[in-house]
Amino acid sequence: MAAKQTPQEKLVAAALAMIERDGWRALSLAHLARHANIPVETVYQLCPDKQALLRLIGAGIDVAALKRMNGPAENTPPRDRAFDAVLGCFEAMAPYKAALAVIQAETRGDPGGWLDAAPIFLRSAQWIADNAQLPTTGLRGFATTRGIAVLLADTMGIWLSDGEDLSKTMAHVDRRLRLAESWLGALDRTRDQKQPAD
Repeated sequence: MAAKQTPQEKLVAAALAMIERDGWRALSLAHLARHANIPVETVYQLCPDKQALLRLIGAGIDVAALKRMNGPAENTPPRDRAFDAVLGCFEAMAPYKAALAVIQAETRGDPGGWLDAAPIFLRSAQWIADNAQLPTTGLRGFATTRGIAVLLADTMGIWLSDGEDLSKTMAHVDRRLRLAESWLGALDRTRDQKQPAD
């Protein structure tokens, strides 16, 4: 017997179906409550506005991604750990793809849309980095988590137009991670040069 859905899961499932059918801009939270058969006051508590609904959808993706992730094997290079974790995130997004394509198409060029999405990407990036045993604190952690967040946002359009094999997505992520690795190496060398000699 299938596990009973939580109100959050029911709401996200209904939202994805409505976004795919009617669009993001046309989505009404009151209509969503009726469609999901959830009391409107419960919907208000779960997501009082559409930005909160985006965060709820993002959290669902994070949970799906974390379920797929295993801890990295011992001695796995950091870039490989990051690659596997980022790819796992995009693989977990597969059931959300049609709705995310609609949201991206309707918010393209809208600064407000990017402001709404930025904290969602950053939250995902922090979990990706943590699960991949990458730094999440200090200067290096700041650079790592922000870099992954930018990578997720930068890769989204490529992933949306990619095939099931994710070949374009994998190639793009690999290129960007190699570039980030060189930047972090330069940052470490600069930091070491500034440290006083013993």
